[in-house]
Amino acid sequence: MTPSYDALLGLSTGDSFGAQFFVPDNREHLTARQLPPGPWPWTDDTEMACSVHAALTERGEVDVFDLTHAFANHHDFDRGYGPAANRLLRLVREGGDAPALAAALFDGQGSYGNGAAMRVAPLGAAYADDPARAVGPATATAVITHTHPQAVAGAVAVAVAAAYAVRARTEPTTPEGFLGAVLALTPDGAVRRGIAEAVTLLGVADHRTAAQLLGNGRLVSAADTVPFALWAAARNLGDYPSALWETVSAGGDVDTTAAIVGGVVAAHTGAAGIPDAWLAAAEPLPDWAFPEPGGVAGPRGRAVLRPEPVAFPEVEWTSEDWQRVRTRDREPGAWYRYTREGVLHLGRDGDEVFAVLVRAVRGRFRPAAAVVETDPGRAVPADPAGELAGLLRAL
Repeated sequence: MTPSYDALLGLSTGDSFGAQFFVPDNREHLTARQLPPGPWPWTDDTEMACSVHAALTERGEVDVFDLTHAFANHHDFDRGYGPAANRLLRLVREGGDAPALAAALFDGQGSYGNGAAMRVAPLGAAYADDPARAVGPATATAVITHTHPQAVAGAVAVAVAAAYAVRARTEPTTPEGFLGAVLALTPDGAVRRGIAEAVTLLGVADHRTAAQLLGNGRLVSAADTVPFALWAAARNLGDYPSALWETVSAGGDVDTTAAIVGGVVAAHTGAAGIPDAWLAAAEPLPDWAFPEPGGVAGPRGRAVLRPEPVAFPEVEWTSEDWQRVRTRDREPGAWYRYTREGVLHLGRDGDEVFAVLVRAVRGRFRPAAAVVETDPGRAVPADPAGELAGLLRAL
């Protein structure tokens, strides 16, 4: 298994564990530090993290178009999403402009909630070789739903923390060194200031005092959530149960703080660090979170040099059809294809011939615009519209 899988499993187990303490009858288990009775269903934190893990697995990188529609298509209202996220994901499924919808939230300031941070640990865990490389992908995954700079900063901090947690498997660190490394790559603002304060509180014995000063997610903002979660992870990087008990005992948004802490700590300990009893109680992860590694083809051939608009037919693909389009890279004869950021590329003999912009509406994928190569030194089709229509209808 990969570090990203370890982080996902730790995140999901933490999420489902933490969510049990929203149930009043489980208060006595918290006080006694006894596991609450299972099963423990997971929440939106895990559901979105599964989409992140799947997107990373099938391409080796995150495609924002794919991930946006994975978030929307897997969205289960009953998993505990906030009202703004519920509305945004429903509108994306109905064909709404995802970037515009996200940017318009909260009177145009964008969401500064902790949702982008809660799901990102599996992504960050893939960048242990160079944690700074996690910053760009973490930002890209965050702004799908959370465009406020501090929500983005929270996602960056958690992704970088997961990367350094994996790295600490072979390069031992200290709590101070761990948080200092995260701090160095976190953008300026309230999240970064909170992490800086967390460094000064590492010697505080009482987690409740740290939570009072740093926040415990009660305000559901990144700045009120991420600093304490990383404080708890840094102090308990090698001890998954201690990290999670310390986190949930501080109260607040306990499913999300526990998801963040669980993802970061398991990125370090591996799945073996999660006790069997916890894994047995937690809801299993869905099969769709584990696509074939590298199953989606990447770019190939030379891009269109001189594009000109070309007519395209009225065709559409179901989600299942579109999955097949994405994962099969060759047509009969010499044609090849790949998708990238919502564009279907079709080519032959090493040269791209057509690029087709695709839009998704209510679970159907349709062409929205298309261009054809017109450079005389390339493979220019004699009947561009006819050839493109034949290719698209055959998919």
